[in-house]
Amino acid sequence: MAKVLVSLFKEENLSEFVELSQTEYSSLDTTDASHVRWKHIDSPYGASTYIRLIKNDKTIGRALLQPRLMYTDRGEFHSACIGDVLINSLHRSPPTNFINLTKSSANVPKFSSVYHTSNEVTEAFYQKLFRFPNPFSLKAYGFPVRLTNLFFKISGYRINCLDWLVSPFHWLNNFFVSILMRLSKLDVSERLPDDEMLSELSLKSLHNSGPFLSRSNSFLKWRLIDAPLWKAKVFCISRKGRFLGYVATRSIKLEGLRFFVVIDFLMDTEMVFFERIAFRLWLIKQTVGSGDDALFTMINPISKASRVCVGFPFTKIPDKFLPHRTPIFVRAYGDESKEVQCQKSMHMTLADLDYF
Repeated sequence: MAKVLVSLFKEENLSEFVELSQTEYSSLDTTDASHVRWKHIDSPYGASTYIRLIKNDKTIGRALLQPRLMYTDRGEFHSACIGDVLINSLHRSPPTNFINLTKSSANVPKFSSVYHTSNEVTEAFYQKLFRFPNPFSLKAYGFPVRLTNLFFKISGYRINCLDWLVSPFHWLNNFFVSILMRLSKLDVSERLPDDEMLSELSLKSLHNSGPFLSRSNSFLKWRLIDAPLWKAKVFCISRKGRFLGYVATRSIKLEGLRFFVVIDFLMDTEMVFFERIAFRLWLIKQTVGSGDDALFTMINPISKASRVCVGFPFTKIPDKFLPHRTPIFVRAYGDESKEVQCQKSMHMTLADLDYF
């Protein structure tokens, strides 16, 4: 029978992490030692908690708890995102291995809560077997800017002139961006916001929208700038010199298509309609300039803070067009944080998970 060991993830754990990953995956985000070190050792919130299934002195399964700080109207709570869950295929039976690993992940006293998502296999277990609280799900939104590759993906036929046909839309979008940005007096600059800016915006977001996971200059630098494989660009948005928020983007290639991904953002919930439209059209302009096929992001549609980024002209993407749904499961450890299990309005972005 496998036993469970809990410790902090350390440098000496890298080789066994990579070795176990290689039994299942080939992607660099789980098999590249520098990326794993960045992800689970170098975080400004500390090293990840390493939960291992051990049999015959060998690690046959794992789950890692990446530390985060959650803000609610009741205060700050130490939380963690569960990720990189994997059990060697030879040891997925008996099912007690998966059950013990799953239960142990929510039984680490230093975290008042843990959160995670699922894939198409584990969702049924989490919902029907464990009955974990699922206060909300992330939903996808996007906007196509090039049609050739998208049409080829859907039909198998490549018609290169499709991109030429939509080029007038790109010119028109650039024109409207210029006009709306000038009328709204919005300015965008590529830089990291400082902690004073983020603190003021965070308090407003908490009051107007609800709970969210902490954002700080050190977190954004680590998560978005220093990532070996997942480097992003961060832009600050201001009006007449007043900080309104930031947005982080990166380009990825997935299944033959290129996506301009809004990986993270925190924006003033009091931005007016024309400011929001100007911001979204600016994102479309960046997507065109990047050479990518479409803009893509995922948010909690119940959250007022999250809805600043999406809406007209972005389109909601049905779950059936994604690899799988993205329900968010939240489990509280202590009574003082039980309320987070039913916080439907939590602001969450892709930066709070480990998808990109």
